Amino acid sequence: MKGTRKRLYFLHRWTGLSLALLGILVFFSGALVTFHEELEAWATRGDRIAPLTQIANFNLDQTWFVAKQGVSAEYLHQVDITRHPHGPLSFFMHKHVTNNGQVSEFGVYRVVDPRTGKLLVSRTGPRATVTTPLPRSALAHFFVQLHTVLLLPRTLGLIATGLVGFGLTLLIGTGTLVHRPTWSKLVAIPRTHRLRLWFGDLHRQLGSWTLPYTAILALTGTFFSLATTVLIPVLALVAFNGDQSALIQVLVGKSEVSQSSAVASLDPMLRDASSRTDNGNLRFLFLEHWGEQDASAVFFMRKPNALGDLDLNHVYDGHSGEFLHTKPRLGTTASLGGSLFKLMGDLHYGTLLGTLTKVLWSLCGLATCLIACSGLLVFIARSADTRHPGVSVVRWMTSTLAGGLPLATAAVALTWVFSCMLDAPDPTGSMTWVFLLALAFTGICGALLDVGTTVTLSWAGAALAFLALPFVGPLATGQDMVGAWTTPAIRSTVAVDIGFLTLALGFGLAAWLLRERAAQLSSSSAAERGTPHLPTRPKQDVGCK
Repeated sequence: MKGTRKRLYFLHRWTGLSLALLGILVFFSGALVTFHEELEAWATRGDRIAPLTQIANFNLDQTWFVAKQGVSAEYLHQVDITRHPHGPLSFFMHKHVTNNGQVSEFGVYRVVDPRTGKLLVSRTGPRATVTTPLPRSALAHFFVQLHTVLLLPRTLGLIATGLVGFGLTLLIGTGTLVHRPTWSKLVAIPRTHRLRLWFGDLHRQLGSWTLPYTAILALTGTFFSLATTVLIPVLALVAFNGDQSALIQVLVGKSEVSQSSAVASLDPMLRDASSRTDNGNLRFLFLEHWGEQDASAVFFMRKPNALGDLDLNHVYDGHSGEFLHTKPRLGTTASLGGSLFKLMGDLHYGTLLGTLTKVLWSLCGLATCLIACSGLLVFIARSADTRHPGVSVVRWMTSTLAGGLPLATAAVALTWVFSCMLDAPDPTGSMTWVFLLALAFTGICGALLDVGTTVTLSWAGAALAFLALPFVGPLATGQDMVGAWTTPAIRSTVAVDIGFLTLALGFGLAAWLLRERAAQLSSSSAAERGTPHLPTRPKQDVGCK
């Protein structure tokens, strides 16, 4: 049994070391992405657009007319209309193009201000190229991309995050068998007389307490990442001769509509959908086969609620405008599979109980990052006098991630502020470069200094940057700090400011606590090996003579 447990320990350790690089990126960005809508609302303060049904003289048909002016008819049969949180309406009018067996979307992307009907953006090309975010939305979009695809090309990034989820599942299983969490271990006070022992106890306790959260995120994250990159292509190849569109049509479901050449008005449908969702707001509108015989419109509506948002999808006849039914996420009628799919989404995104689970999920995400960082620091302390190249890589990785990731994240937010102040049309490129350079800078510092000093200085720098964000953030929308704080604020803006201040306090306190013990990360292991071991008393033979 001892041999089996030892092998599990080595599997757990090396799986954790292999996953640390991507895992910390995924979970730290995930803690931020949990509040991506609030973050986007914070980024649009001073230029916030009210819900569509509350805008005076707004008419969806008039806005749609502005968006489609001059667009070729071949793109008008499939239309995605997205409402940015507190922002304008975007229209992606497209057709499906097949290239080497891969289905992609090509069309015209336009953004319209619903208050004035002014066309803000017009681009033509593939979806991934033309649907780049507006400057105000770039900050939240950056963290979403970092979390979902790690800033890599979409397919490669989804496979990478899927493998992280799969490896994390293995890590949970081996960690449970190796550490065997019990109630006495869960409530034990971490030992503080040696830094390595404290990090080790912290690693085990946080890992045990957050086990349900980590298991849920690992399993659901693996499914969502690999569903579109692996599962759907394989199922389409087996059951539909590789036609992914046919498979998706079966999963989503097709509603029966009246056969007519008439085209329904969109604005009455929007207001009816809002009333059916307790005066909810439009999130997304899908015009399917618009202008054709089987045209339909699906309104994805949301009513914010502190104990869980109300999300309903309403389907309308594209010819008569008649309400057909409320649609689940999968299929056209309620089913066990559709309910399970919705539950998976609510669990993964932390929307099951609204703000309560979002806060809990965010805290657990940060705790999971601390688990990974403490595991890396324990490994470094145990290998302080080792010159193996692999250990040097782990030291560099710890400096880059444990210290550099918070600093790089705060630097990205500050870069977004200054880019918006300079009216940059797309801050994403600058934000990406600053993020990578900040990670590289901490990695170089980790090679020149010891790990503890690098992490301490990086956390201190991150604390100062997060502390500055509530004060310089309003400058991105042309406001001054005094004006931003004296005008009425909405809940999401205040919550994000409090979040930044909390991160500043947390990283500042962590840097202060680690400052005096930073050198121990390089010396504790050697000191422990130099400590003489007391002789152990041999076990007595209690067998029969």
